[in-house]
Amino acid sequence: MADTAMKGVFVQCQNSMQSHGKLLKMLHKIYEKKEFTEFWKDFQHLMKYSLIIYQREPAVERTIDFISKFVTYVTPSPNNEGSQDDSTLDEISQNKLLQFMFDYLLQSHNACEKAVRFRCCQMINKILGTLGEDAQIDDDLYDRIYESMLERLRDKQPVVRMHAVMALARLQDPRDENCPVIKAYLFLVSSDPNYEVRRVVLSNIAPSTKTLPAIIQRTRDVKDSVRKMAYTVLGEKVHIKALSIANRVRLLQDGLTDRSEMVKSACSTKLLQTWLRTFGGNVLDLLGSLDVENSTETCELALETLFKGASLSEMVERFDLLDDKILIPLEKLNSESSMYWQTLCKYIHNLGHESDEYLDKVLPNCVEFCHYIQSFVETLKDLDDIDAQLEKEFVIQQLLTMTKYMELADQASRRAVEKLLHDMLIADHVGHSLVSHIVPRLCEIKDNSDSMVVTLAETVSEIREPITTVERGPTQEEKRQNDIKIASIRVKLNQHKEELDEAVKNQDFEKAAEIKAAISECETERNALLEVGEPHVEEVRTEKTDVSTILKCQAIVAEMLEVLPLKSLNPTLQMLVESLILPGIQNEDSRVRKLAVQALGLCCVLSKDLVLQYLPLFMQASQIDAEIVRTTSLRVIFDMLHMHGLEAIQRNKDGEDNDANTSGEGFDISRRSSVSERQEDDRNDTASKLMVFLCGFLDGESSELRTVAAEGLAKLLLSGRVVSSKILSHLILLWYNPTTEDDSHLRHCLGTFFPIFAFAGRSNQEVVEDAFLPTLKTLLNAPTSSPLAEVNVENVAELLVQLSNARLLMENQSNPEAVKDNPLHDNLAVKVCNEILSNPDSFNLKLWVKILKQIELSENNDVVFKELAVLADQLIEVVKEKKCQKTLEKFRDSVKEKVPETPTEENQNQNAMEVEQPEPVPEEAPQGDTTQQEEPSEADRTAERSAFNDTALQLEGSLFLQEAKTLRRAQSKISTSSTPPRATMGPPDKGLIQSPVAVLFSTKSTDRQALEKSRTKWQDQVLAELVEEGEGGAPETNDGEKSSDTAEISNSPQKDESGKKDSSSSEEFTI
Repeated sequence: MADTAMKGVFVQCQNSMQSHGKLLKMLHKIYEKKEFTEFWKDFQHLMKYSLIIYQREPAVERTIDFISKFVTYVTPSPNNEGSQDDSTLDEISQNKLLQFMFDYLLQSHNACEKAVRFRCCQMINKILGTLGEDAQIDDDLYDRIYESMLERLRDKQPVVRMHAVMALARLQDPRDENCPVIKAYLFLVSSDPNYEVRRVVLSNIAPSTKTLPAIIQRTRDVKDSVRKMAYTVLGEKVHIKALSIANRVRLLQDGLTDRSEMVKSACSTKLLQTWLRTFGGNVLDLLGSLDVENSTETCELALETLFKGASLSEMVERFDLLDDKILIPLEKLNSESSMYWQTLCKYIHNLGHESDEYLDKVLPNCVEFCHYIQSFVETLKDLDDIDAQLEKEFVIQQLLTMTKYMELADQASRRAVEKLLHDMLIADHVGHSLVSHIVPRLCEIKDNSDSMVVTLAETVSEIREPITTVERGPTQEEKRQNDIKIASIRVKLNQHKEELDEAVKNQDFEKAAEIKAAISECETERNALLEVGEPHVEEVRTEKTDVSTILKCQAIVAEMLEVLPLKSLNPTLQMLVESLILPGIQNEDSRVRKLAVQALGLCCVLSKDLVLQYLPLFMQASQIDAEIVRTTSLRVIFDMLHMHGLEAIQRNKDGEDNDANTSGEGFDISRRSSVSERQEDDRNDTASKLMVFLCGFLDGESSELRTVAAEGLAKLLLSGRVVSSKILSHLILLWYNPTTEDDSHLRHCLGTFFPIFAFAGRSNQEVVEDAFLPTLKTLLNAPTSSPLAEVNVENVAELLVQLSNARLLMENQSNPEAVKDNPLHDNLAVKVCNEILSNPDSFNLKLWVKILKQIELSENNDVVFKELAVLADQLIEVVKEKKCQKTLEKFRDSVKEKVPETPTEENQNQNAMEVEQPEPVPEEAPQGDTTQQEEPSEADRTAERSAFNDTALQLEGSLFLQEAKTLRRAQSKISTSSTPPRATMGPPDKGLIQSPVAVLFSTKSTDRQALEKSRTKWQDQVLAELVEEGEGGAPETNDGEKSSDTAEISNSPQKDESGKKDSSSSEEFTI
């Protein structure tokens, strides 16, 4: 028995942590008074009570903590000799209780009981944690702890692994590249299935160049607590300079947009604030450490997060770059300052009218701001440095964005902004990259779309053919001829002057007047010749064909078509298509072709007439052009299909065929029907070929084209333009394919698409059901060299089962427990059972059995329950694997519980007596009433037969493809039916009873939603026999009399007042 005093100490330490200090002293006195062997025996005995308890009880946790403190509390006698490190080592090595404690724990760490392993690792962790930072242990003890805890890292219990990780935290060496602890940590942090283990590894791993990538990778862990710990570790233990710019931007983007609020809080408070303190609170320096030009959205998000934690007055006061005109001097205007200015104005503007006072302090006057932007745009002239040009263009983008927050109610401000934007468009030194910021702002100012199209078309014409001044003069020959004429005129002038003097002397004034008039004419002619000889300036339009100009014009047209709410192609747009867009597709520069394809695609979206005309062009460009052009062409094709559907492709062709076929005389009905059938076949063939063409990009090498194709096909499926289980199966395989692991956009797009598509409606879940078996069989039959061989098939099956669950539909998610029918899961159960029966010794048997466990059957589907019960019995007979047999037995029991009870022997005898009673002969109808005596005409019988055949062909059920064993169950269904037979019904034909189609029609509680969509070769023959039998009248009875009853086709089962399905009230059709 343990000492009473020691036992009391162990009892008291369970109550409160505050009394541990006093209890440590009491136990230390007992330790000093007793012999060590006796003390250790009692101490070990009392300690074992805590080691065998697995639950995290507070009393046990306090006891473990007390024991860990005490074994390090006992210290040997002080020794002043030697260094401080040696004295610390001697204190630990001479602590006999501590040595015995480690020996005992290291011997018991691999016990069979999980509680002992857990408590041993926990106690080793606590003892090492209480030794102090300067503590040292000898090599032998170090190696023993090291090896034991490494072994416990592979324990099957997560809590044991978790405390083993914490115990090894002080034994890791980040400077050693081959440290086994670091290697074990890296494996656990990336591969351990328990999120708590991953979280503990993150909190204990030492950051280094080797471990930093693994820590960053955990910021995308599936568990939010692990992501939060990763951001906490990066903020507290990793300097910002240890991260690359790409990692900094990615961490901020992922953290600030995380779906979990706790992760967002950790990123903003731990990581972002730590980085800001690193730069002394200077936000501009923090932006300088990021790539603001290529990660604008992330930087704006980081700034808005910082703004939320500060007051408006404080933010305005700290922004000390503005001068008296509320403008940043041009020498201080750069990417960081312009982004901070724009984001601050945006944040204050979004707060509403209450913050107008602060907005006036950071937003300048509109007219002055336009002059300010124009002066900065002039600095782009004669700029040869590409980096400097890109930086200035980014600054201009930020300044143009700020004009959105200004009031343009007055005419002066509006005109100033319009003039600024127009001058920037026609300026030669403004590149095409700024067009996407200029045109939308210009369209916002002008509301009229038609006038805006004309204005931008004139602007494009002005850019392509600007007005230039040309100085022109006469040639040398013209000058010589002109000089000769002038000389002759001078000779005439001299002659006329002499004659004038003569006339004046002779006082012949009449002649003098004539000579004077001739002199005037000669002088006028001379002056005209002198003006012709001088050079003159003319204004002419010169077409520019350089790449930058054409690129700018194409960008303006593409941006205009994308921004303006146009409804059709007006003459101005048609002129632009012919004069600018189509020639641009033939341009040598791929950037011009890309913008031209984009603009032409937007025109096709507006007009159906252009779709059929230019679709082959887009298909060709998506295959043989540069990748950026191929990507744009593929997007255009999907946009056209999404907007107009596949009907637009065949609309013109069908119209031409109809005109050609109906133009001649004598066009009969049979010919019209054959033409319509041929047109339908051509339309389906064209649509199929187009879908095959588009699906081919899913298997291409280009990740960009693969992503565009997957996104486009997902949109077509979601909008209902295309209904195809093969495409859905292809997308699922692409999502799970390991080769697309690095394509985050593709994975995110498809991961969002599948639940939205499946839970949107029952018809979409039917497509998922059709894709179920083909998808799984593709994965199971994939060769080992294929990447699909690495896919977890169970995970794919679980996803498909969940997507086909009717209880998860959007209309049922509010109350999923009220949904009783789950027909798609019923169909899947039948399919899986048949798959197991087809190959009961398959290696994939466990997969199919596991799928049966996950399926949730309906509550009121008696036909499927009976079928599944028979299938389950057959499965148990053919399956030999014991675990699978147990699962199948449980499945059979659950199915048979839902199967309705069979009729008793007394009811069967009573039904037989009812059959023997003759049916009363109906009275003849009066002669005046001929409605009952008239027999149906041949046309009526033909119409009924056609309607019946159409109805039967639509019932594409799973029974049409069943094996022989499944088909033989049809006769037993009729014989054991709970519905009593008709009184005068004769014995049916044996061939009709054995036919599965007859089983479908004779079973009154048939659930048409439970039938699979398939067809057999003998279906038409059986239907023909049924129709012939219906025309010949009712089958004869044993007495040779015809039965007055008619064959019945069970339509939708009715429900009685109690909510159960009543098979006797089903709708009847006469054959």
